[in-house]
Amino acid sequence: MSGEFLDWSTLSAWDVTFALLSVVAGWILSRLVRRGVLALMGRLEGISAETGRRIASISGIVVLLFGIGVALSFLGAPLEPLLAIVIIVAIVALLVLRGIADNFSAGIVLQTRKPVQPGDQVETPDYDGTVEELTSRSVIVRSFDGRAVHVPNAAFLNTPFVNGSAFGANRTELEVRTPLGGLGVEAMLAELQRVAASVDGVRMEPVEQAPWARALTIGAGRVTARVQVWHEPGRSQSVGAAVVQALAAALADRGPDVLVTSELPTSMTRMEER
Repeated sequence: MSGEFLDWSTLSAWDVTFALLSVVAGWILSRLVRRGVLALMGRLEGISAETGRRIASISGIVVLLFGIGVALSFLGAPLEPLLAIVIIVAIVALLVLRGIADNFSAGIVLQTRKPVQPGDQVETPDYDGTVEELTSRSVIVRSFDGRAVHVPNAAFLNTPFVNGSAFGANRTELEVRTPLGGLGVEAMLAELQRVAASVDGVRMEPVEQAPWARALTIGAGRVTARVQVWHEPGRSQSVGAAVVQALAAALADRGPDVLVTSELPTSMTRMEER
């Protein structure tokens, strides 16, 4: 087989020498390229150490294979079989490694563009929780019930997801139904805002995130109001519950008809720790 691929009778000492030098040079260059790419990846913001090592390793292998190909050409190997082998290997590698390559490239996008980062509260069509780690293969999400979910990078990037931590604050809405008790509507709304603002965890700054109360319906000495409060991401349940309790306590003297309800989205309650 080797005699058909290489004509050993026509080889000279120089051909063998140059072939060996090509392999050695390819090996040396592959090491240098690997180190250079690794150093470059370390300087680029958003590229993890694992991703940098993989890119450097692939670059080194490509250079080494190039050196081996040059060596074979010095030995007189015909190019047509070599090209056929390369094409076949490339097709097989593409079919076998397609999923890995998709996740690898998607991982680079996630780590450079940073749509999510470790610690972010995220919601996907199938899983909700806190991002624990970004790897070259998957996004590791800690679900609300303590399980580690490995979402493939390509699947994570190609499906809609919600990042609840992107802007540093989340909003919780509550509905309050209460008798006016002799107060005017504006005075009652101001009282609701004051009580909400007194709860620990409710944001007062910036001004547009201060507690906000607006009347929805007014009639027969009663008012139904919507109260909005802002807080840190991931605290919708704890802060929302505290505001409900504070409002209920402040309105207790209005009689048994007082009703304070939280309007937390179901997905938001599922994505928080319990």
